[in-house]
Amino acid sequence: MAKQNKQKKYIDKAMEVFRYDGLRLSLDEVAEKMGITKKTLYNHFESKEMLLCECVQSLMFDMRDSIQAIFARGGDTIGNIRGAFEEVDKAFSNLSPIFFYDMRKLYPEYVCAEHTAGFGFFREEIRGNLRKGVGEGIYREDLDIDFVSEYLAYTTFSFYFNKLITNNSVVVKDFFKNIVEFNLRALVSEKGRLSL
Repeated sequence: MAKQNKQKKYIDKAMEVFRYDGLRLSLDEVAEKMGITKKTLYNHFESKEMLLCECVQSLMFDMRDSIQAIFARGGDTIGNIRGAFEEVDKAFSNLSPIFFYDMRKLYPEYVCAEHTAGFGFFREEIRGNLRKGVGEGIYREDLDIDFVSEYLAYTTFSFYFNKLITNNSVVVKDFFKNIVEFNLRALVSEKGRLSL
C-alpha cells in the first residue's frame, strides 16, 4: 500500500511536469523537474512511456471518479449534468497546448484508445442522467435518450480529439459550460425550465 501511495505521488508530480512542459522531456529532465533521481523513477516505472501511460490513465480515472461521484449523489439532475461537464472542462483545460501537441505527434494510438474509452464512459453516465431526468419530469418526456447521450458525448470528446488531431488552439475556457447550457434549453420540460 505504501508503494502504491508513493507511486501515485510520483504519477501526480510527473503529470504536473508533462502538463506544462509537454512530453518530449527525457526521463532525466522529468526526474529533475520532479526533484527526484531518475533511479527513483525507474524503481517505480519501467520506462518513460510506462510513466506517461500511468499519468494519462490517472488523469482519466480521476475525471471518471469525479463524474461518477457527481451522478451517484442523486438530487439535482440538471446540477449533476452541469457538474459532469465542469469536471471534463477541469480535466482538459488544465493541460497545455504543448501536452496536446505532443500527445498527437508522439502517441496517436494512445490518443485514440483514451478517446474511445472516455467517450463510452461519458455517454453512459449522460444516458443515466437523462433517464433519471425524464423519470422526474425534468427533461422532456419525448426525449430520444440514446441519440442525445451519443450527441453530448460526441460533442464533448470530439472537441478535444479534433484539437489533438488538428493542433487547433481554440480557447477552451467555458466551452463545456456553454455547450451544456445551450443543450439544456432544448432538453428540459416546463418543470425543468424552472431549474435553469
